[in-house]
Amino acid sequence: GCVFAPPVIGQPLAFYMGDDAGNEYVYKFVTRARYHRGCDGDILDDGTLYVARFDEDGSGEWLALDFRDRAFREAAAAAGVEFKDQADVLVNTRLAADVVGATRMDRPEWGAVHPATREVYMTMTNNTGRTVTDAANPRARNATGHIIGWRE
Repeated sequence: GCVFAPPVIGQPLAFYMGDDAGNEYVYKFVTRARYHRGCDGDILDDGTLYVARFDEDGSGEWLALDFRDRAFREAAAAAGVEFKDQADVLVNTRLAADVVGATRMDRPEWGAVHPATREVYMTMTNNTGRTVTDAANPRARNATGHIIGWRE
């Protein structure tokens, strides 16, 4: 599922989503345009897609899946992967996330954003195939799933 943070006048909109498959990723899309009263769906036409990397110390980073970003192109080249353009990146999003070193998750599915604190919570529904754990996925053979939360 896709959830979005409550809009703030003058700020971009942020949408969070998970790829509901074992060992897939958590994503965030941030609009380039800023939210304003009366804006319409066109605000979604341009923005940046990010994928999450969760670090062992509890921190993390949003990694841009942006063909225009030099760090992204360098990561792709180092992995021996060539993307033709941004459309190619978006069609092959899982491969793009692999290239930048995102954290593989236990079936990220549903999310929510706390309306006051803006903390984000996302369910990891399960991953019985997991054998190696990490801070974001603390259980091997995770049959019952877990919830992960973060603050931007």
